[in-house]
Amino acid sequence: MNIAVWHNLPSGGASRALHQHIKGLAERGHSLTVYTTSLADSTYLDVDQYAGAPRVVPLQMTRRIRHEYRDQVRSLALLPDTQIEWMLEACQQSAEQIRAGGHDVLFANSCQHFMMPYIGRFVDLPKVLYLGEPNRSLFEAFPTQRWAALPSAAGRWREAAYRKAFWRDIFEQRQARVRVREEIANYHSYDKVLLNSYFSNESVVKAYGGGGEVCYLGIDTDLFPYLNVPRKPFVMGLGAFFTHKRPDTAIRTLAQLPASQRPPLVWVGNMGNQLFVADMKQLALDLGVDFQPRERVAQSELVDLLNTATCLLYTSELEPFGFAPLEANACGLPTVAVAEGGIRETVIHEQNGLLAPRDPVQLAAAVQRLLTDPALQRRLSEQGRTWVAEKWRTESAIDRLENALTSVVRRT
Repeated sequence: MNIAVWHNLPSGGASRALHQHIKGLAERGHSLTVYTTSLADSTYLDVDQYAGAPRVVPLQMTRRIRHEYRDQVRSLALLPDTQIEWMLEACQQSAEQIRAGGHDVLFANSCQHFMMPYIGRFVDLPKVLYLGEPNRSLFEAFPTQRWAALPSAAGRWREAAYRKAFWRDIFEQRQARVRVREEIANYHSYDKVLLNSYFSNESVVKAYGGGGEVCYLGIDTDLFPYLNVPRKPFVMGLGAFFTHKRPDTAIRTLAQLPASQRPPLVWVGNMGNQLFVADMKQLALDLGVDFQPRERVAQSELVDLLNTATCLLYTSELEPFGFAPLEANACGLPTVAVAEGGIRETVIHEQNGLLAPRDPVQLAAAVQRLLTDPALQRRLSEQGRTWVAEKWRTESAIDRLENALTSVVRRT
């Protein structure tokens, strides 16, 4: 097949998944061309050897005050806002390039700004979308529920701050309703939607009124090898430095351990909010936890950490799939994880890790088991490597994707 690949992804798990898909399809003889935007992290993806240099179109997402005022007026007519219009323009440019490429199918991937990509509207080809998750900020409390009403207006109309918040709420809620409408239209523009877990599929059903097809990812054990080196008494965390990755839960968990037995927390993130990192450092200082944030570490350093830590403490909130626990397993590292989201499909309690509720006391008890029970640590390490080798092979993941793409091309 001649495959057009579209994405607007930052560095992170979704990019690693796309790298795996592109590499696997190219090694099976398919021709691929990557189309993306100037805001995507093409360097991190680095698939030139499999698909050539990506075709990049310009995109900006930073609004100025004049854009905000214009969007407020447009929201009254339920029209798309400036950022949507910019994305539509970028997708139209990519679509023109795709039309000239003689492709058999469009393989679209998530958009870091909207999650549900707009490119499907403009491409007249069989279309498959690999979606990490819906736009959670529109459909759930992420981190707060945006659809909740302001406090009652009774007795507040004389307050200038309340009147200002009242009108801002009207504009923002109407803009959000337009985004929901557009997201649903985007969902219906694809012939097949692939999801990374059953949990993600349920989220898509709740968000868009229809589901997709679960297409599990795989783990590249060449990229994440087991080095069989001695473990060291530190706990590792993985995830971008943002609220929903919940490093605060990990810090509060380790704070439950006796100070004399409390291991350092080495947290690796590909990107983040520096103010949030400062808050986490202060929380760790207040609770007596040795918190060591590391941003954008080299792959060799990441592999070394996964091969020398005692456990991965995985605390992301409603993670749709989560590469990290399985990549850790490939390196022989057991996971202590919060039993939420897609993690319940990748971490099996007492098989390749330990699950617990989002309760620092119970999570700390699980961490302490791994720190103080070498036999348990070895057993979960061995079973984790077997779990990855048997269930999460990259060859099987590419089989699933290739079959999905082929089925859509034949059907249409």
